Order: sequence, then C-alpha cells, then structure tokens
Amino acid sequence: MTANIVIMQLAILAVVLESDLGRRKIGWFRVGRPVIGVALIVPFFFTSLPTGGNDLLLQGVSALAGAALGLFSVCPLLVSVGYDPDWRRRWPRTSSTPGRAAAVSRSGAGYAAVWIAVTAARFGFAYGAQHIFPVGLGVFMTTNHLSGTGLTNGFIFLSVSMSLFRSLGLWVRGRRVRLAQAGPVVGAAHTTGVAR
Repeated sequence: MTANIVIMQLAILAVVLESDLGRRKIGWFRVGRPVIGVALIVPFFFTSLPTGGNDLLLQGVSALAGAALGLFSVCPLLVSVGYDPDWRRRWPRTSSTPGRAAAVSRSGAGYAAVWIAVTAARFGFAYGAQHIFPVGLGVFMTTNHLSGTGLTNGFIFLSVSMSLFRSLGLWVRGRRVRLAQAGPVVGAAHTTGVAR
C-alpha cells in the first residue's frame, strides 16, 4: 500500500466521519459529499484495471464487500433515522425563526467504530503484506494468478463502494422517512378535498 493509498483511505474516513457523526440532516449535500470526494480522489490513485488471472474476481469481491460494509454501517443498529418537522442546523435552537422539515440521522461510537475498524484492518493487512507475511502473500498471489495492481485496486474498490453504499443507504432511509411523514398529510388533504 503506497503513501497515496494511505492518504486516500484517511481522506475518505475523515470525510465520512465529519459528515455523519452526531445528529445530522440527510440532504443532498451530505449524501453527495462523499460521492464527490471519491470522484475527485480516486482518479489520482486508480492507474489501471488488470483483467488477467483472477484479478477481476478479486476486484469484484472487494467492491461487493465494500457495498455490504457500507450498508451495514448505516443499518438501524448503528444509525437511527427520524423526521424533524423543525430542523435547524444549530442545536440547541437559539433562533425564533422556524426551521424546515427534514429527515435526520443520529450516529455515534458504533458507527465510527465500524469505519475506523475497516480502515485499520486495511492498514494492518498492508503492513503485514510488506513486513510480516510478504513471502506467503507472494506465493498465494502467484498460485491464484493475482497481480499487485489487482490487490491495490481491491483496496480502492472496497473503500469507494463502502462510501458510495453508505450514501445510498442514508438516502434510501431518509427518503422512506420523508415519504412516510408525507403520507398522512397527503391523505388528510385528500380527505378534506372529498368532504368539500
């Protein structure tokens, strides 16, 4: 794992934790910021897509693992999602101006622990590959027809898909809460219209 990959991993971790920890509105900027960050960061680190041997399989499995971890990181066990009819960015509320209705998430130590553990595991594997088990890893990669670039891409795809599916999971849960809240209002308006 090169210094560039380490920087990318830490940048993704910092962006996700900064945008998600605590009580936060689920809006386009919040959901899209990690996606934009990934789009800006990855071209600097992604050099090629090896297709020989089992490289495609490794890269695909890494992307799927990242997707599963991203969705798990925003599951109800780690992140609660609710509806706030009077959302304001500042807390406690210091202004008498009414806020806007919004889907809001709350996450804490469990959410941070998942992201930090995954990042630490990637760093641990990279360190071990260079200093603890380089010969064993080399034999494994040769036996299974894997390249170093394929392995590096696997790390990149894991990080990228985890971040993208975290955004997708938040967007879906936030949309579900907004639609559920809008349902009674629409139903009440429809009933009122029929009564007239």
